[in-house]
Amino acid sequence: MATILITGASDGLGRALAEDLAADGHRLLLHGRNPERLAEVAAGTGGEVFAADLSSLAATTDLQLVVS
Repeated sequence: MATILITGASDGLGRALAEDLAADGHRLLLHGRNPERLAEVAAGTGGEVFAADLSSLAATTDLQLVVS
């Protein structure tokens, strides 16, 4: 199976996508701004959480270093 990074995984389409892909057995890297909601999605999908606000250049750089 694939390793997939999902941005906006804490709500809406991103969350639904995470749930569908987890059911297919993929490894998920879950990105979002809200750590609490990401933790809920991770608990249901087994995904790894990466909280960051992509409107912040510093947060984006930090996320890039962690995911690489």
